[in-house]
Formats: sequence, C-alpha cells, structure tokens
Amino acid sequence: MFRELIEKLTKGIQWANVQEPCPEEEIQRAEEYVGFKFPEELKALLRETNGDHWFLLSAERIISHARENKEIFSEYLGPDEFEEKVNRFVYFATNGCGDYYCYHVLENGETDTSAIYIWEHECLEIREVAKDITDLIIKYYNDEV
Repeated sequence: MFRELIEKLTKGIQWANVQEPCPEEEIQRAEEYVGFKFPEELKALLRETNGDHWFLLSAERIISHARENKEIFSEYLGPDEFEEKVNRFVYFATNGCGDYYCYHVLENGETDTSAIYIWEHECLEIREVAKDITDLIIKYYNDEV
C-alpha cells in the first residue's frame, strides 16, 4: 500500500529513491534506541520501504537523527525541558531543513496516533500537519506541507 503510493507520487522525481523493506530487527532496534514503541502504521511503512533517501527516514536514520537531537539539545536544555520539547517524539520523516514529521508521545509513554505533527527545530514546537502517514505522504509529494 505505502510502497505503491510513494512510487506513484514520486514517478519522475529522481531524488526520491524508494528503498527495500526494513528488516524487523532494525525496526526493533530503532524502537529500543528511541525508547518508544512505534505505531503500527509506521512499522507497516518500514516493512514496505526503509525510507526513500529524501523525505522518509530509514530505521537507521531514525536512530541517527534521535542521537543527533540528543547530542545537540541536551547540552543546553534541562532534563525536563529536553524530555518535553525534544525527546517525546517519534521522528520518521524530514523536510530537509532541520524539521521533522513525527508522532507525539504522551506523558504516559503511549504514542498519540491521532495526528502527524511537524516538529520545528528553531522554536522546539509542534503543529499538526496530517491525520496519518498516508495523508502526510500525499500532502508532502503534492507540496501541501
């Protein structure tokens, strides 16, 4: 479902390169590193394509971006502020400008799947941009987000 949608929307776009499915072990490793369970729709996406080398992050890039955010922002934010404004998200896509598309993780550790957000790195704030991953993919490749 996701793979076909992405291939259709990126037809003729040379910079988007849909990857092979992500091995289950890599998905589990990414969940462990991030510290939160991934929503089923994100796991389904990764099981069909391990990113597109442009917008959608591979499991490995999910880990590396979480690591970079931790290194950068934990230096000048206190632990509570870091947890609330940086760490309590499951980032899975990027706009290429330092901002990430993500799920918000609630204080109880459950991932909110009611919306997809963009996390804006300059102000450390989120705003809703899509109802789910399919909606985000369509909007992104149609220049609507």
